[in-house]
Amino acid sequence: MRAAGLYNGVFTMLDAETGSVWSHLDGRAITGPLQGTQLRLVPLANTTWGAWLAEHPASTTPDLAATGLEWLLRYEQATGRPFRDAVALGDPGIGDSFRSTLASIDPRRSENELVIGVLVADQARAFPLASRPRDRPFEDSVGGTPIVILEDADGMPTLAYHRVLSDGRALSFERRGEAVHDRETGSRWLADGVAASGPLAGVQLTFVTSFLSEWYGWAAFHPDTSIYETP
Repeated sequence: MRAAGLYNGVFTMLDAETGSVWSHLDGRAITGPLQGTQLRLVPLANTTWGAWLAEHPASTTPDLAATGLEWLLRYEQATGRPFRDAVALGDPGIGDSFRSTLASIDPRRSENELVIGVLVADQARAFPLASRPRDRPFEDSVGGTPIVILEDADGMPTLAYHRVLSDGRALSFERRGEAVHDRETGSRWLADGVAASGPLAGVQLTFVTSFLSEWYGWAAFHPDTSIYETP
């Protein structure tokens, strides 16, 4: 895959095998032989190295030399500056080239506000990070599916999971200190949907399509999205 251009304010990717162009945000081929094909979306959380390591202390990182990107490290060591200026999700502003590809910008939230977008069938809902409840993680029902958005070790919302167990028990959640526990069994849950301790230790909740996005991008791809409101 390589960058191919912009669509709806986000990058598109071109595959080398068929020449199809893929939307970066929803994993769908928008032109080419595979037009209309939908890739399977898998859980991928935005988090910090510290928060990840706190939950997964045995984690390793790729050997840069094995990725073919070691030239980046050499460049930065030789010049004493980064290869490109840092850009972070949520930074204010939309570049002119990005803005020109947007049919419109939804005024209901600030353009660059960070949201967790959740998609169930054809139902989309945005969960603004600024609206996070004080005493618990986000809980809601989207498209008839009860969900919880679990949090990393820094307390940041990450991804959505189905909060009904395989035996039909529905869980509700709360924060206890810096960790998320379910009220029914007291089990502690990690950001990847696994119970780390308690009676449900080892249980994996089912991932629900979700990811971190800036509001303008999520709304551009899902113009009918609803917005979570704190009860």
